[in-house]
Amino acid sequence: MGKFMKPGKVVLVLAGCYSGCKAIIMKNIDDGTSDRPYGHALVAGIDSYPRRVTAAIGKNKITKRSKIKSLGKFITTIT
Repeated sequence: MGKFMKPGKVVLVLAGCYSGCKAIIMKNIDDGTSDRPYGHALVAGIDSYPRRVTAAIGKNKITKRSKIKSLGKFITTIT
């Protein structure tokens, strides 16, 4: 089977507290490092998306609902 976990690919995180979040692979380390002796990848994505804003909502609530929370994580890869 060929290498399919390449940088720039969109992935769906399946395990942990970020399960269900969409992310993009930034860097893939197949062989592992001295810190992590297994295959892993650095992913970046959006943890919480902005919520719907309507005309009836006040300015303070609009600013809170418009915030985006980022996600940057090392994820274990199984290939």
